[in-house]
Amino acid sequence: MSPPHDAVAALAALLRTSRQARGLTVAALASRVGVSPRLVSEFERGKRPNVSLETAMRLLHIVGAPLPVAARTAPADEASARAERAARRRATWSGAHSTLAAQAPPTPPSEAVARMIGVANASQLVVGLQAAHMRAPRSSATPRNSVRPR
Repeated sequence: MSPPHDAVAALAALLRTSRQARGLTVAALASRVGVSPRLVSEFERGKRPNVSLETAMRLLHIVGAPLPVAARTAPADEASARAERAARRRATWSGAHSTLAAQAPPTPPSEAVARMIGVANASQLVVGLQAAHMRAPRSSATPRNSVRPR
């Protein structure tokens, strides 16, 4: 199980044992907190791990269960990585550090890219010519789909 599910399972077990020790039913606890009995039952069985923190704290408060709170400490390497990223952000904000100067100059496009650009340009020209041809005035002797001599 992942740590968040472990924490939810521990809270659910704490709620159930505390509720039973006080002699409260699921329905009685639910009515005192203002939630549905189904929510309490599903939370106790671990079927509803997404109960809001406020609701979980109210449930635990009514049954008199202490809520264990522990601060999560970051590993030393994670803390140093955060400090390094923060220092980089501060340097960027102040203008002392810029990623543009560190980048290599742009490289010319490869042959394949140049060919695709050429094809795209030619396609645009063809579309423009077709549009101009469609807008040109027609004589009654020239069919619409044929090319007019100039």
